[in-house]
Amino acid sequence: MVITTLVENSTISKVYEKKHGLSMHLKIDNHNILFDLGPDDTFIKNAKKLNVNIEDVDIVIISHGHKDHGGGLESFLKHNDKAKIYINKYAFEDYYTSLFKYGKHYIGLNAEFKTNNRVVITNEVYNINQNMRLISNIRGEKLVPTSNKSLYIKEGTKFIPDAFKHEQSLILNDNGKIILISGCSHTGILNILEEAEKIVGKKIDFIIGGLHLFNPVSKITEDLSFINDLAHNLSIKN
Repeated sequence: MVITTLVENSTISKVYEKKHGLSMHLKIDNHNILFDLGPDDTFIKNAKKLNVNIEDVDIVIISHGHKDHGGGLESFLKHNDKAKIYINKYAFEDYYTSLFKYGKHYIGLNAEFKTNNRVVITNEVYNINQNMRLISNIRGEKLVPTSNKSLYIKEGTKFIPDAFKHEQSLILNDNGKIILISGCSHTGILNILEEAEKIVGKKIDFIIGGLHLFNPVSKITEDLSFINDLAHNLSIKN
């Protein structure tokens, strides 16, 4: 498998644009996969510079219903006419973040795309094929990012703390190696990992993706004790 990052919060070269969000291209066997699409068309601009042909993509996975991971959907549909796009059934709800004195700010996806004929709505466990499985609605409570406290779902006129039922992760079998790919790990990477290993019945070999250890609104990183505890638990798993 070859992984090419198309969008991320940072960059090692001014040649490529950086944006808050994520988009990765995965080349595996006979598939070209995009895991997340970033906030806009930045992934397309960077893909051209990295010799990744968006027209060749045949599978898209959007990890959750936040714009920084699925805001590029409209641009993708304009540049690709074949790929199926896998999105959790809760991903088109109304999601907000708290901007402190500025109040709540909408960060959800464009709900118009929910009925697009290329969008595949997924549930808690969804098998794309024999080597790709999506899992969601993780219920564990181990080392969940504290920045989740500023994220909400709007139900009627009320803002309810987001439980992240819409977040999905990919379990990928690459020639016998089991890889877990997560977008933000809002539900906690340890909880996602435990659920993934329970579902596949074996140890996960690699974890790739975001861990949400930094709050982009407050600009505050998780406490060092939290990070050390997480690293310790992941090392035990290894």
